[in-house]
This record gives sequence, structure tokens and C-alpha cells, in this order.
Amino acid sequence: MSEVNDIKEFAAKYHLSYPVGQENGIAEALGVTGIPEFVFVDKEGRIVKRHSGNLSYNELVRRIKGLLKQE
Repeated sequence: MSEVNDIKEFAAKYHLSYPVGQENGIAEALGVTGIPEFVFVDKEGRIVKRHSGNLSYNELVRRIKGLLKQE
């Protein structure tokens, strides 16, 4: 199985609603160097925070809420 298919299966299994994968160049454009890597982008398209490695659902929500408070 290809890496792209693995990513698609993972995204479907965990019902991810945000963009994942490499096929459209998002990872390269954002400078992603590892998997998993979270890149938080503001409304203007600017990278405001990065995290390499796993995040639990609760930690991801906490970080997003923290970033939203900064707006």
C-alpha cells in the first residue's frame, strides 16, 4: 500500500475534517518535515503555530482555543 493511501485510510478512519496528505503540495508548501505535524494557519494564511509529533484530541482542542483567544 502506498503512503498516500495509508494517509487517506487514516483520515477516513478517524473522521479528520481538515486537509491531510501530500498529493496537492500542502505539506511541501507549509514546510512539513515529519508526520504527524500540525500547522496552525490564521485567516490571512499565515502560519501562527507548529507542532511536530502526536497531539491528543483534547490537547489539539486546547491549543486551537488558545489561538482563537489571541485573535
